[in-house]
Amino acid sequence: MILKLDCVTWSGAGAWATAGSRSAITCLRCSSFCSVFAILCNLSSSSGALTPPLSPPAAVVGAGLGGSAVAYFLQQHFGPQVQLDVYEAAAVGGRLATLTVNKQQYESRGGSIHALSLHMQDFVKILGLKHRRDVAGKSAIFSGEHFILEETDWYLLNLFRLWWHYGISFLRLQMWVEEVMEKFMRIYKYQAHGYAFSSLEELLRSLGGDAFINMTQRSVAESLLEVGVTQRFVDDVIAAVLRSSYGQSVLVPAFAGETGTLTWAVEGGNKLVCSGLLKLTKANVIAARVTGISLHSSGEPGHRVCSGDTRAGGW
Repeated sequence: MILKLDCVTWSGAGAWATAGSRSAITCLRCSSFCSVFAILCNLSSSSGALTPPLSPPAAVVGAGLGGSAVAYFLQQHFGPQVQLDVYEAAAVGGRLATLTVNKQQYESRGGSIHALSLHMQDFVKILGLKHRRDVAGKSAIFSGEHFILEETDWYLLNLFRLWWHYGISFLRLQMWVEEVMEKFMRIYKYQAHGYAFSSLEELLRSLGGDAFINMTQRSVAESLLEVGVTQRFVDDVIAAVLRSSYGQSVLVPAFAGETGTLTWAVEGGNKLVCSGLLKLTKANVIAARVTGISLHSSGEPGHRVCSGDTRAGGW
């Protein structure tokens, strides 16, 4: 199938492109991962807003959080008349998934959303979803053989135990996270004023200078050790958080691994945001794997999307 498109977005690579441009912004985090949505910065340019064409068809590759959000924002920008085709090779939700155990739903991937993820907060309100209630219980750090640290009912005792085991690493972690998030929150101002960037590097540099660029090239373990967090804290705490939340190790890029303690989740599973946005936009979800995206050979404005699943009308 060949689609003549005025714009093509692909979220599997976390990018947005318009005909005649190759602007790309990679979505680096799911929890906070989410919480990024830098792709919005391309919906308008700093030199002038895009002129919405008449009923522009659009293709979105991937029905995960990035893809479903792209579909929503495209409709917000071009209006309800926009035709949206969303290609998904697997299940809607992408890496956001739940697992059923004893008739109960548990987040198995992408289980944490940062409290400062404003777009996710908006999506939950728009879709009528609810924040999941915290489950009563205590936290503990388990080495695989014995408990290293167990939470108690006494706040001061918990702080003393953290200090006794890890020194001031917890405070250093909090200071690092707060510094990064304070700079990253500038992205919402850029989006509100319609600023755009021609590359991921330009976006990150505008937010946090060279420090943000380095965070995409260095692991979270390296970055934390550099700011004074101990190796023991990285191994015991950071590794456990990344493994449980994202199924990743401390070798992930620092920008992807940066997270805080103020997180939340959606009642029923975070994946409900994806399915809810696609339903809201009335997007046509096509069960197919996209094998290529290219400019029209005729030189006409637009792109063509090639799918390896002929049953979905692709080729």
